[in-house]
Amino acid sequence: MSADASITTKAKDQLMLAIGFASINAFMLAAMGLFAKLLGQYFGPLEVTFFRNGFSLIALALWLIFARQLYLLKTERPYAHLFRGTIGTVGIVFGMYAVSVMPLAETTVLLFTSPLWTLLLAWMFLKECIGPYRIGAIILGFTGIVIMANPFDGQIDLPWLGLLAGLGWGFLSGAVDTTLRWMGSTERSTTTVFYFMVFGTLTTALHWPFAEVQPGGFSLEALLIIAGLGMTGLLSLLAKTQSFRLGEASVIAPIMYTMIVWAVIFDYVLWDKTPTWNVLAGATLIICANLVILYRERQKRRSALLLAKNSGDGCPHA
Repeated sequence: MSADASITTKAKDQLMLAIGFASINAFMLAAMGLFAKLLGQYFGPLEVTFFRNGFSLIALALWLIFARQLYLLKTERPYAHLFRGTIGTVGIVFGMYAVSVMPLAETTVLLFTSPLWTLLLAWMFLKECIGPYRIGAIILGFTGIVIMANPFDGQIDLPWLGLLAGLGWGFLSGAVDTTLRWMGSTERSTTTVFYFMVFGTLTTALHWPFAEVQPGGFSLEALLIIAGLGMTGLLSLLAKTQSFRLGEASVIAPIMYTMIVWAVIFDYVLWDKTPTWNVLAGATLIICANLVILYRERQKRRSALLLAKNSGDGCPHA
């Protein structure tokens, strides 16, 4: 086998591995939503958020200790981490409430609005330019939200608080992504994740004296659900890291939309719920809007790289 053929085969193998890990990540995220919904029978959204963050914090701290990488915790931007931790934790609490009162499919679709919010917030606060294609994608995505809510017959199909919480989760997830762009020039991803989990665990722990605990909250069944929530969250993080290490974001990101397939399956198998026509139509528009944004981001990067190459510069211009 020639050297070129060997390199091509290796690249294809890496691509397939990246797709595989991205698929695992999508499944684990959907499963994490499932466990969060099940745990909502026993605890309130703040307590579910505590379990979600606490398990991952312990796992990450143990990894940093055994890998002797505690130096990654050094930061010169504590207030940036505080801000990121605040909006991220509030966003997860919104999400945990949304999954407790709405089907998983609807909640998952509302989370998919995150890139729309990221684009708007990056334009507003980071002064990033957006053209007519991405403006059209934003309008298309929010049209999908209106169709999902289905107010046309005078009655909103989804519970108001659940709808607002789901949109809040998507908005704050987009705000987190925008904040990470701002912090990314100086902060490592491991550092950001660690302090986010510390903040989320400590702040939600303060609510325990007033915790919403239903009968059976600390039964064996509930403890198994907590373990499932923590394990799927941890495995999702590991799979996501591997997928982005092996493949480009333009390949990985669309695979995340398979989450909706798993969410529909979980809803049907466990609660005998199927998405209505307006949810499917709205989801289609939101996903299409995200794919347009992803395509334009890819074109933008290619243009920047081509410009840098033609100008003889080693890196793309901002």
